[in-house]
Amino acid sequence: MAIEDFPFREGKAVVLVDDRELKGAASRRLFELGAVLEPQRLPVGDFICSPRLCIERKTAADFESSVIDGRLFTQAAELSSSFTAAIVAVVGRNFERISPQACRGALLSLVADYRIPVLFFDSEGELAEFIFAAASREQLAPDRTARLRFEKKRLSEFESRLFVLESLPEVGPKTARALLDEFGTVENVFTAEEEELSQVEGIGEPTARALRKFIGRRVEP
Repeated sequence: MAIEDFPFREGKAVVLVDDRELKGAASRRLFELGAVLEPQRLPVGDFICSPRLCIERKTAADFESSVIDGRLFTQAAELSSSFTAAIVAVVGRNFERISPQACRGALLSLVADYRIPVLFFDSEGELAEFIFAAASREQLAPDRTARLRFEKKRLSEFESRLFVLESLPEVGPKTARALLDEFGTVENVFTAEEEELSQVEGIGEPTARALRKFIGRRVEP
């Protein structure tokens, strides 16, 4: 979200709230605290506190369901790509459908893979107070402009090359690194023969064949 698109109000903390959350206890408490609520159907997240900060709200039960069906990680990817700062806020702490190990794994993935912290709240009111404080800090603090104009770190040249290789079918971060270590440049990877590709750790003959087919196939727009 661009800075100019955010509906700032002089002296007021504005919160963009997904219209499906508008009747919830957190939204009611935000209104009581004096926040200016701007309801709309948000494509990502539930509460937006500034052009850079978005909060995804989940109950403990919803958190469990989103881990089980994989929705959590799709949402995390969208949050990470859309905002420079994002938070998953979980109301409640009782998990009954997933094991402690699965819960820890999900939390570690959010933090380590997506750089998204997870905060736990005992009530909707406590969550609302946090959102209000976050919006006030983002919008009303003296250094607001400098903070909101913070942009995501640009990828280094090496990271950019890995990013290109990870876009290939069946190539993840580890395999992309192995390809770049083996061939040195993206161009060399793209021009490598199937047999050469198959010798790279993590590739193998079926993947090498699929890569050559993908790279060499002409597709009409």
